[in-house]
Amino acid sequence: MALPIIERELRVALRKKRPVRSRVITGYVCVAGTVLFLLVAPPAGGRGVGRILQQALCLAGLYTVLQTVPLTAGVFAEERRNQTLGLLFLSGLNAGEVFASKVLSAAVVALTQLLAMFPMLALPFLLGGVSFDLFLATICSLPNLLLFALSVTLLASVLTQDDGAAVVLAVVLGLLLCAVTPAFYLAQAHFAAAKPSLLWLRLSPAYGAYLNLTARGPFPGGEFWSNFGFTLGWSLLSLSAAGVALKLLWRERPASGPDSPWRERWGALIHGDAAQRRRLAADWLGGNPFVWLAARDRQPMALAWAVVGGICAVWLLCWAAWPRRWTSVPNLFFTATLLNGTLQWVVRHTAAKSLALGRHDGTYELLLTTPLLPSDIVWGAMEALRRQFRAISRFVLGLEAAMMLAGLALRHWNPGALGVYLATWAWLLAWAWGLGSRWGASLPAMWVGLNCGRPVLAAAGTSRFFWILLWTLYNLRHAYSFIPAFPTGAPLEILLASIISLGLLLVLLVPSRTTPDEWERRLVLEFREIAREPVPEVDDPRFKRWDHHERFPWGWRVVQQQLHERLARRQWG
Repeated sequence: MALPIIERELRVALRKKRPVRSRVITGYVCVAGTVLFLLVAPPAGGRGVGRILQQALCLAGLYTVLQTVPLTAGVFAEERRNQTLGLLFLSGLNAGEVFASKVLSAAVVALTQLLAMFPMLALPFLLGGVSFDLFLATICSLPNLLLFALSVTLLASVLTQDDGAAVVLAVVLGLLLCAVTPAFYLAQAHFAAAKPSLLWLRLSPAYGAYLNLTARGPFPGGEFWSNFGFTLGWSLLSLSAAGVALKLLWRERPASGPDSPWRERWGALIHGDAAQRRRLAADWLGGNPFVWLAARDRQPMALAWAVVGGICAVWLLCWAAWPRRWTSVPNLFFTATLLNGTLQWVVRHTAAKSLALGRHDGTYELLLTTPLLPSDIVWGAMEALRRQFRAISRFVLGLEAAMMLAGLALRHWNPGALGVYLATWAWLLAWAWGLGSRWGASLPAMWVGLNCGRPVLAAAGTSRFFWILLWTLYNLRHAYSFIPAFPTGAPLEILLASIISLGLLLVLLVPSRTTPDEWERRLVLEFREIAREPVPEVDDPRFKRWDHHERFPWGWRVVQQQLHERLARRQWG
């Protein structure tokens, strides 16, 4: 019974994702890269050449494993979004058969691309630069990591209805499983006197790949195979959780009822109760109904509070575990940056989602036939943001102000160090204040979300400053030994703080390419035209060359038609 579903999924993948082309490209790149490497390698390289080639092929395999996430994120999310998942159950299939067929089809599509590069993995062993234990560990770890990435992605796909949200959730879950236990190991090594247990490293699915890339001398087979078992256990646990979630979520169930009072309380906590919606309706249905439509669901606000509360809870737990060495000035800087970055992401994702969802379900086709104007929709979305995130942005601002005052009592300060300290906190507090007052900063995310219908892409494309900050911190990884003493008041620190402060001041004073008023004007003027365009597919190749400041590149015919409509509308007023 499940075979027709597998055939259907493979046909869809063959049409949309082009796995044959991907396999050919992967095999060609691996063969060409290997041949080129062997030609330019020194003839007497010996074992070193084989080891370098093994590391390069292992990195290529890890990249192929990571491609599994966007490749399979829509397996269940698309079915839930299109409300076609229930049709599969009505055909006589049970939840286990539907889940197994989906998993098998996704695994076949993901595994074929990895198999295209497997013959090249034997070359380092044949060259004599890799031991048999390391060769066996390499060819076993990549499929195991592929299964882990696939299981986590399928779990995220079951829990969401948007492909982009499934990708983000899969990345978050994968990072938590891969990074939390090594982070605890490193924290124990740095903050505690006792030597941490290697069990924390074995629990991480990324530990096996780390051993394959960095092992020197005899390969630690015992460490690798124990980690192999833990990784396989995480995969089976994720698949089991996805199967249980699919059985519970495949159809809409009532959020309240006499037999499930906890569902009613949970729904009221996450999405809001009827009394809150009635108050919101009384305030806005007569003035701007779109405010009620965009702000009636409290889920974005609940998510923001949960994220901020989780960061604070983890910080307090670490403080309780290592009270003497945890509290430091650089730690406060990092915590404030993490709070601001995560809150900015949630705000911009919510702003993009408020306009993007109407592209998928045809809401704008109905709304634009009413007296509601595009200006009302745009202004209503911004007002909904203010109502949802005003309280938490003020809380984060007050929390960071308290952290700044607490940091003053952690050490003795000289004038130079105090100046750098205050300048850094001035920038962090200005960032936090802007999150709760400059709602026009979310207009670019609304523009991108309206054009493409993908809130995650819109939030990521308009949060480049945060990614630049992370990239800068990564490039400063070799200066980690100096971070615990920062700021010291050294002349170089004062110079860098002055340059950064001057640059931020210039950014605030010099007008940008597009001001918030310009973004709002473009949204209002072109809202109807964008709403009539088809929603681009997730794997549309035009995303790669799309400038987010412009309209989505549908082609000259569509642009020409829209130009004529725009001129006619302006001519007739």
